[in-house]
Amino acid sequence: MPLYSVSCPSAKLCVAVGALDTVAVSQSPTGGRHSWRASYPTYPEPKQSCLEEEGVPPASCSLPRGSLDGVSCATENLCVAVGYEGSIYVSADPTAGSWSIGSPYDGPGAPHLTGVSCPSVSLCVAVSGGNGSAGGRVFTTTSPTAGQWQSDRLGGSPDLRAVSCTTTSVCVAVAKAGRIFVSADPTGGAGSWREAGSPTPRDLEGVSCVATFLCAAGDGGGNILTSTDPTGSNFATANAGGSVQITGVTCPTTTKCIAVDNNGDVVTSTNPDGGPTAWTFENLVPFEAESSDHGQFVKNALWGASCVSSSLCVLVGANSRIFSSTDPFAAPAPSSGGGKATRKRPRTHLVFAEGFWKSAVTRHRRFKARFRFYSRDGAKGFECKRDRDRWRRCHSPLRYWVAVGHHALRVRAIGSTGLRGPVVMLRFKVVARRAAPSSRYCLPFSSCSSPAGRRPRW
Repeated sequence: MPLYSVSCPSAKLCVAVGALDTVAVSQSPTGGRHSWRASYPTYPEPKQSCLEEEGVPPASCSLPRGSLDGVSCATENLCVAVGYEGSIYVSADPTAGSWSIGSPYDGPGAPHLTGVSCPSVSLCVAVSGGNGSAGGRVFTTTSPTAGQWQSDRLGGSPDLRAVSCTTTSVCVAVAKAGRIFVSADPTGGAGSWREAGSPTPRDLEGVSCVATFLCAAGDGGGNILTSTDPTGSNFATANAGGSVQITGVTCPTTTKCIAVDNNGDVVTSTNPDGGPTAWTFENLVPFEAESSDHGQFVKNALWGASCVSSSLCVLVGANSRIFSSTDPFAAPAPSSGGGKATRKRPRTHLVFAEGFWKSAVTRHRRFKARFRFYSRDGAKGFECKRDRDRWRRCHSPLRYWVAVGHHALRVRAIGSTGLRGPVVMLRFKVVARRAAPSSRYCLPFSSCSSPAGRRPRW
């Protein structure tokens, strides 16, 4: 079961949330898995919204109910979690498992709440994704326990994915397509939010801002965007060593940040705006592809991160994984090859074809293939060669149309010195049929595809 977000208001309390309305609480975050206690506020045990015995056709199934996507704890006595089904969970005593549940929106549809930030007990800000009338909204309250939320829809209905408030007067929200929104008065209505530009065309899924002043966000190419003046639209971009979606960012101080991605990688820095060389890359969970009738699933993703201070950080991800460290910014141990931390020629460990492996079936003349790859050696980029085409710079995930027939994709990583690593090649074929099977892919715990507007959970 995946955990999507975590918040630690102190060294004595961490709260993580995830699928099936899971709320996991620990008063000793470094005490191992037995120190965490899970509960399910809406029902006594996990349930799914679609079961075979209910006679519901598989095509009409949806994701498991109650996916909690974000949590923020202002103090040990106030935690707020938001759900993809539009619910907000509030607790004044999370260790007791007591949560009140309400909805901030009474309009048509349900807001897909994707992120929340509570800089104090007197302000909480939540954001919604999706493209419907309930999407692109900012929800604010000055009294979280009262259950009264103000709803404002931003211009252009951005697909908001995360929000972070340094104080009650400065908030930054990030969205798909690299859009960033800033407000110096988050409760002042939609007019108080302005777009601070799009420093990257790739989706932004995580953001963290700390007072006096630093904001850091991550995009779909493994790049970290930092600014010491987010209200001035000044964001610098640096590749932290990865090539996949940054899913969570946390900065306990203005000089220290940690980011995680959906490939089980963690990148750390003691100088976040110092450029690519200021970040250290490490893979915590190696990628393993699992073949099945429903495609392939990635079970090593990390989704959230929270640092109480520079001496305690907690990460959460797929398969209910929780990592904790009391020295998160220490330099990683050098590799065994000559005492060097990274190879000069980085290896590309895998080329992953999403939704198929060696072959794909289509009833059309073309098939849109999607591939995923990465390097554990701190590569600064990748090059791809499709069939007999020339080598070109690329990033993961790679999507392109292929015709019916046999094909080959070659990928190699580029090291920090510019040297190219060994080539990894995947041969596959596209087969034409009159009726193609479903192209949907599913999560490990579900038999159905992701609804439109939901961020991918690979």
